[in-house]
Amino acid sequence: MKIWLSKNSEVSVREQIIAQISLGILSRDLEAGEKLPSTREIARRFQIHQNTVSSAYRELAEQGLVKFKRGSGVYVRENELIATDASALDQIITRFFQEAAAHGFSLNELKARLQSRLAAKSPTHFLVIESSLELRKILMEEIRQATGQQVGGISFEKFGNGDPDYDAQIVAMASEAEKLQKILPSGKSCIILKANSVPDSMAGKARPSSDDLIAAVSGWEKFLELAKMFLLAARIEPETLLLRSTNHTDWKNGLQTVSLIICDSATAKELPDDKRIRIFRLIADSSLDELRKSIG
Repeated sequence: MKIWLSKNSEVSVREQIIAQISLGILSRDLEAGEKLPSTREIARRFQIHQNTVSSAYRELAEQGLVKFKRGSGVYVRENELIATDASALDQIITRFFQEAAAHGFSLNELKARLQSRLAAKSPTHFLVIESSLELRKILMEEIRQATGQQVGGISFEKFGNGDPDYDAQIVAMASEAEKLQKILPSGKSCIILKANSVPDSMAGKARPSSDDLIAAVSGWEKFLELAKMFLLAARIEPETLLLRSTNHTDWKNGLQTVSLIICDSATAKELPDDKRIRIFRLIADSSLDELRKSIG
């Protein structure tokens, strides 16, 4: 294994040595039982103090990655993690360390953050961060139906000014994600929800005939805009399309005449047992699967 050290890096030379050798061991570029370069050799090659190399080797030994043999040198420690074939988890860990090292994070920083994450309690419920009240209602309902868990919701503005809910798994659509990452409490993660595609949501559904009246119903104006756009693109005649916002008191007027009602999950609850309903989900299946796995 070749070692590269930069004296101009913001990361200390000691941490560079630790990170590169650790990654070499985890990726198996350095095999169990392999002898490492001597402290004198590395110090001479890079014109650094020998004590710096010795300090790095001691840290690696404390982590259980190397061992000292008196009168012989420093060797990669033989243990089950190193001796066995890399599992899928080992590969994930290796990629994590590689990416972290590439971004200049030291092992001490990684250890501190990992210890904080591992010490944190598992989330007990979901918290949807979304500034649009109507969109937030839809996302909350979809998550509740998919996971069976308690779901709360709050606007981005209130979340940024309030006390963090440390027991919640925070979720948000991409529209809030970039802003949200900047104010997340230390140790908290956010699951970014992927949007569902129209073909995926409507897969297997029969296309209405050209004479059928169709209604798109939602409290979220953007939903109505998207529904209209996609239905017109599917060559539905404009005169056969009704748009109804549940924010209006008379939104149910005329629905008795339509053959098909396209709506979101929250609106569907307002029309129980109506066989004409087709629900267009906003959250992709892959994101719902991720949510189910995040709370055990």
